Amino acid sequence: MPGYHLMEKGTLVPRGLADRPSESLGFLDFLRELAEDDAAIPRYADIVVTGLEEVLFAAQGEAEALALEIRRRLRVGASLLQNRLVDVSMVFQGRIQRGEDLWVEYRGARLPVGHIFGSPHPRTEPGGHHVYFTGFNLTNGN
Repeated sequence: MPGYHLMEKGTLVPRGLADRPSESLGFLDFLRELAEDDAAIPRYADIVVTGLEEVLFAAQGEAEALALEIRRRLRVGASLLQNRLVDVSMVFQGRIQRGEDLWVEYRGARLPVGHIFGSPHPRTEPGGHHVYFTGFNLTNGN
């Protein structure tokens, strides 16, 4: 199902059809790709994105404001990703926690990923890992 699959490192990335193109991108490269007028994201792609927690961690006291700006940028690219039926797996180095909001524990900091993705409910995968899914329009949980 096209959308964002949020998971911790070590969780098996969901794969669709065997003939789907697969690509790994750093988070900033992914944002740049979405901002391009002619994004090189192929139809039916499975994209694994890493590094969002590093971007938020580097923002230190401005992480919440940055998270809201990231959300805005992802929403701008939502129709492109939806129209191309892409699956994006956001893989985090830290531990994903869900309470009233969703956050990632990383390097002793609590990073506000819920400001970006809302607070979707977890789906338990084989092996007991949780995957949180939200559509590209980012309305789940907000």
